[in-house]
Amino acid sequence: MLALSLVACAVAFYALLWVVRTRQASLGLTVAYMLLLLLNHAPGAYAHLVARGTLLGDDVTSIGVGFAALGALSFVVGVAIAHVVIRPAPVRDFVDRPRFEVFCLLGGWLLIYGLTPLRSIPSLGAAIEKGGDIWILGVLLALRFNVRQNAWRRAVPWVLALGVFPVMMLLLGGFLSYGATAIIIACSVLAVSTQSNGRVIVGSIIAVFVGMTLFVNYYSNRDAMRTVVWSQSTISQRIDANMGMFTNFRLFNQADPAQLDALDQRLNQNVFIGIAQKRLDGGQVHYLGGRSVSDAILSLVPRVIWPNKPISGGSPALIAEMTGLRLNQDTSFGVGQVMEFQINFGPVGVVIGFILLGWLIAYFDIKAALAESRGDLSRTLLFFLPGVALLQPIGSLVELSGGAASALIAALAWRWLWVHVISRTTRPGRLPGVRRPLRQAAR
Repeated sequence: MLALSLVACAVAFYALLWVVRTRQASLGLTVAYMLLLLLNHAPGAYAHLVARGTLLGDDVTSIGVGFAALGALSFVVGVAIAHVVIRPAPVRDFVDRPRFEVFCLLGGWLLIYGLTPLRSIPSLGAAIEKGGDIWILGVLLALRFNVRQNAWRRAVPWVLALGVFPVMMLLLGGFLSYGATAIIIACSVLAVSTQSNGRVIVGSIIAVFVGMTLFVNYYSNRDAMRTVVWSQSTISQRIDANMGMFTNFRLFNQADPAQLDALDQRLNQNVFIGIAQKRLDGGQVHYLGGRSVSDAILSLVPRVIWPNKPISGGSPALIAEMTGLRLNQDTSFGVGQVMEFQINFGPVGVVIGFILLGWLIAYFDIKAALAESRGDLSRTLLFFLPGVALLQPIGSLVELSGGAASALIAALAWRWLWVHVISRTTRPGRLPGVRRPLRQAAR
């Protein structure tokens, strides 16, 4: 069952690539979601597969990854439906938009690092957090153009810009996941825009191996690193602590029990799903019947309007209720869409839920890509930021709906600034931020 589910996950990923690469009307958001979804389910299942019974929980992991594979395949169906219904025109040429790219990069950094004190204000703080993701759009567009043009020297500054957020997250918080998520979102567009299918396949395999290698080295140094970062330490001390992950750097080795245990401990969301399903089958708990879905709808009401709103983001309470586990209060746990659809409506809920989610993310992805290809950058913002807010495969539905609403508010603010301030400073007769269309390479 483990092997079959992992094969199904791989099939879902490459089927999704085929769908989005056919017309290329995509900024890679659906690909990023799929990668993030599989990141939280496939490595842990793979560890159990190769460990051959030496890890605890083979049965629940097998159940959980089965649901994850079902969700991944259903997600592809939803994306395909969106591409058929919307019927986007093929996007073959890309345009360099340096002014817009710099606007996005600096604007995002301003919100993330300059307006931190305001993030404690209800509603406003959420909009600032989601609005800060605009920097990803700037890096994404710049990397896509320069890589497609083989302009590697011009791509270097943007690669360095891509590394700023992950490095800062490690130095200030000791977390790898947030930075890794940003990198995946920014680079997923390359899987869509790269012309060679062979490069995409080889590149994805290399990316998986590099990612696993970095993760196991980070995990082995995580506790020591966080001890320094979470204390009153200097920047140099934090840098030294983070560099510790490279002191005894090791390539990923599936024969190493410690590395397999790391994958099982941190990248095995399947355990919660499997335990919950066993308890549901045994009658110890009952299906929620849409309770958390209705909570997600109520979460759309801003807290500034409803200060005592009982709905809040987070997953530990839901996980504890359905699994009976006592969770460590110092550790972050996410219920994830696979488990939430499962505990609400069972396998049918997973299928329907992921078809709808695939359609929704693809809708934002396609609309953002088409707007960008027309040079309608203000409209690109309106679709890109809410789309990015939906890329939380282990977040709760409450977090997805509330985050998307906050991202839309932030997008409206960025749109106003771009249209009424930045664009008006552009010389007459020239589109803001547009330069040198890229001709399609000869086949």
